[in-house]
Amino acid sequence: MNDSNINIPKGPRADQLSSLTKLVLRTPDSCFDNLPLWNYEPQYFMSRLYGLDVRMAYYDLGDKRSEETILLTHGMSAWSYLNRRMIPPLLDAGYRVILFDQVGCGRSDKPVREEDYTYERHIGWNIDLLINHLHIKNVTVVLQDWGGLIGTRVVAAHPGAFRRLVISNTMLPTSDDSFFKVSSGFYSWKTFAFRTGLKDDIWIKERGGRWPGQILAQKAVGPSNPNMDPAEMAAYDAPYPDDTYKAGARMFPELVSTPSTDPTNRPAMAEAENNAAAWGVFQKFTKPVLLAFSDEDTVMAGGDAIWKEHCPGTKFPGVEHVTIKGVGHFLQDGGADQLVDAITSLINATPPSSIEPLSAGPAANQAAILAKVAAEAAATDRAVAHGDVGISTPSDGGVSFIAPTPEERKPYQ
Repeated sequence: MNDSNINIPKGPRADQLSSLTKLVLRTPDSCFDNLPLWNYEPQYFMSRLYGLDVRMAYYDLGDKRSEETILLTHGMSAWSYLNRRMIPPLLDAGYRVILFDQVGCGRSDKPVREEDYTYERHIGWNIDLLINHLHIKNVTVVLQDWGGLIGTRVVAAHPGAFRRLVISNTMLPTSDDSFFKVSSGFYSWKTFAFRTGLKDDIWIKERGGRWPGQILAQKAVGPSNPNMDPAEMAAYDAPYPDDTYKAGARMFPELVSTPSTDPTNRPAMAEAENNAAAWGVFQKFTKPVLLAFSDEDTVMAGGDAIWKEHCPGTKFPGVEHVTIKGVGHFLQDGGADQLVDAITSLINATPPSSIEPLSAGPAANQAAILAKVAAEAAATDRAVAHGDVGISTPSDGGVSFIAPTPEERKPYQ
């Protein structure tokens, strides 16, 4: 039940917008032929939020009757291929495995305009797919990089859908320095991305830039995988036939919420207050939370300490935090075996019978924060560009962003 519904402004149909202005690109299927270690065919879901028809690709693998479901995420500017070495052993263990490509990545559609990529929109697209379409429940989710920045907000919105969290090389940043004790490596990456032309040249091979596969193969930012086959490196690039497909890759580094003390002098305050509200959920999150950060990640170094300090689920009985050895930021590649072992150990140590539902409702002060966030969102169009979300406080203590009902959609269809 919604505590506040946000009015959805009238506007042109999404398909009319797309056909008239070519707002969305779709990578040809042929780009994904014969990729090494990848023989999975996607399913598709059409999200019609934000005045765009955006097709999202997802993979639903294994036995749907399994007691345990693993949701794997990916970061910028990778796609589900990043998890290719994790999928077989998880399936062999009898788990159902779900993956999906973020909008702008992989086999999901790619809006052309950079302004179509916002932190908030990605949260909305994720919720539309995972909650409204797939109706996930009792999921163990592995959150990494942007899969974590977005995914933590999905968890905060619908904590009852998740049984366990595995947090790897990611964060939930706010404008409060106490939630941003991340090493200078992150700011170095942000500066590197900006100064070397990430907004212009770095993803454009013809201008001497490096494509995603080459970025991900670096040890400091990507996996410690010096023997990565060139064909695997090229597979990371498969979704991006030319630079017009890379608007998302160019935008992601600038979307991370940073405080006013951001040493790059480009603080990003968008969603910082909503992230602070989400921390109110995690400060009461008592389900199992495993931290699996890697030892050679210069971008997120120190982020695990924030979770240990603020999230009680990190102290759940039987949870043993791990350090993934010898790998960089994108640890699913070079550290897949270690991460899979950590996931299976977590599941074995925390059977469903040991996990109690979250206490009902947020604390009074947190409810006040959420009410303020909802009021501010209702007063602006940043949360509802062509209509997307209402905000509610569900019984499991989350902050829900709810897609409009069919009746609410009718004026725009």
